[in-house]
Amino acid sequence: MARMIRELIFGNTYLLYLFVSVAVISTILIFQLAAQKKIGLLWEKWFAVAYVFISPHVNLPPFNYLHFINLAEPGDSNVAKLPWIFYPWIMFVLSGRFISFFKNQFVEALLFLISRNLGFSLYCLLPITSTLWSLVPEITLKTGMAFTGFTIFSFYLGARYEWAELSSLLRWGYTSLGIISVLRNPSIGSEFAGITGHKNAFGSLMVTSTALWYLHYSQGAKTQTERWISLGFMFFSFYLVRATSSGGSLVNSLMLIVVVSSLSILSRLKFQWAFTCIVGFTVLGIITSVYIIDNLEAIVVGGLGKDLTLTGRTEFWPQLIAAANQRPWFGYGFDGFFQQDEIGQQTPAYFIYTANGFQPKTAHNGAISVLLSFGYPGLILILISLFTNLILAVRQLSRSPLSESGIPIIYLVFIILNNITEGSIGELGDVWLGYVLITVRLCIDSSRYQSNSRGIDGGDVPQPMHPR
Repeated sequence: MARMIRELIFGNTYLLYLFVSVAVISTILIFQLAAQKKIGLLWEKWFAVAYVFISPHVNLPPFNYLHFINLAEPGDSNVAKLPWIFYPWIMFVLSGRFISFFKNQFVEALLFLISRNLGFSLYCLLPITSTLWSLVPEITLKTGMAFTGFTIFSFYLGARYEWAELSSLLRWGYTSLGIISVLRNPSIGSEFAGITGHKNAFGSLMVTSTALWYLHYSQGAKTQTERWISLGFMFFSFYLVRATSSGGSLVNSLMLIVVVSSLSILSRLKFQWAFTCIVGFTVLGIITSVYIIDNLEAIVVGGLGKDLTLTGRTEFWPQLIAAANQRPWFGYGFDGFFQQDEIGQQTPAYFIYTANGFQPKTAHNGAISVLLSFGYPGLILILISLFTNLILAVRQLSRSPLSESGIPIIYLVFIILNNITEGSIGELGDVWLGYVLITVRLCIDSSRYQSNSRGIDGGDVPQPMHPR
């Protein structure tokens, strides 16, 4: 259908002129309306929800064409060019909002990020710079550009919006994805994948959605009606978690529910005890996930639902680590390892198989994924970044309402658990979007809190960073 529409428009000169004319007139009209502060803010929030919606690279036109990952498409297809049109168009339409941000907040937010989480800041430079040592430099350059663009827009949203607003944008983005998935395929059966194309990816989204709605229900909702709505969407998201038949997603969802339920207790503890509890619970979650993998047939298939995609991970992980150790300092470049189809036997990935002949196309583990792309220095940087975020997030528990401070805790615990069996932290998708958002927001809030403390001590309280 989409192909027919493209051929109809671009194959007819008059229709093409009409289409361009309507697009230009519409752009001018939207630009004029967006110049009004309230309308500009509303449209920016719509864009933010859409950005969350497309972040897992959904397979629903036209949203699948707008993901930054299309920049990495081989050849010169029109699809690969759409992000070059769409995102500059967004910046033009919302230019008033962007100009205001870059004039008043960008430098300060960037300095906060660099000073508070240097590991993250340095890590973000690696995808582009790894072009220098990649086995497939052209592919790495394109994917690195996609990563950079995706991260910049994620940085903007993280710096622009406070926790309560981010929570709302994320919840509605994930819920919209779930609702449209059900509407598109109402006959929900086993291993439901929604519009993401893979049940594990869809399950991960619904895990986060379940936890965020539960947090809003227990801590953030201000009216009884809002509580009932939050509870309803929480059960809806959890139902979709079960529909994926993913044992890992079910375990992660239950663990995050426990984390949210424990937030009020953790917020009363001293920093050392709260940090120890979070780390201990995460370690327990990792052990549980590994136990499930090692006892797949007895536990997962029998008790939690069939999840055969876990089979074989423990077979090829040692092979991937051995391949990473061949290039320990730099790795193979961003998206440079699993290129069997492009360069064949020139990549060690070509020779990695399981006993039943399965050849992986991703690492299915976050640490190994980063290790293959950037070597041990890249892995150390992301681990330092993660550890820094954990410290900042636990400190945030005693500084902000639980409806806000619980968000980074949810994401960090989820990201750690999810990346035991998935390589999402090293990929361009919803998990990386969430990680950028909480990293930027934590760095800004931590710096602001320190500045406010110094201002109070010195009698000079600085103004908030986000003037509305």
